[in-house]
Amino acid sequence: MTFREAVAGTPSLRDAYRQGLQALSARDAKRLRVKDSRRLTGRVNLDEALRAAQPEAPRWDYGIGYRHSHQEEAIWLEVHPASSRHVDEVLTKLRWLHEWLKGQAPDLHKLTRAGFYWIATDGQVALSRHSPQARRLAKAGLRGPWRVLHLPPPR
Repeated sequence: MTFREAVAGTPSLRDAYRQGLQALSARDAKRLRVKDSRRLTGRVNLDEALRAAQPEAPRWDYGIGYRHSHQEEAIWLEVHPASSRHVDEVLTKLRWLHEWLKGQAPDLHKLTRAGFYWIATDGQVALSRHSPQARRLAKAGLRGPWRVLHLPPPR
């Protein structure tokens, strides 16, 4: 299954699929560098697509389809201020995303391997990589925060 097919099979995202960088705001797209743009298979703006249906939910920002070799996967990006005081908020969003994927987007869940990334809103990261908060992020499977995320993502 492709990312596009998985998005189309998710009722709340039927009209949210975009090619290339179109689903990201111009500000957020500046925080992403893609080595080979032909590997991008599409994007969705979850926050925008689910705002009306789940206005109070701690919605995640973006999903991206990315092809590694012959295999496609879903990568999830949260663009958020990056300091130790924001860790709980971003982890709450990550828990929401996991539950949403399992319950509302099973095809996208199947395409998700370990691609959860936090990108700093303004490119500033005020969180030590060796802090207790960074260990909490790693334990939850969240990578970052990054000033700029390069695709392919680090493994």
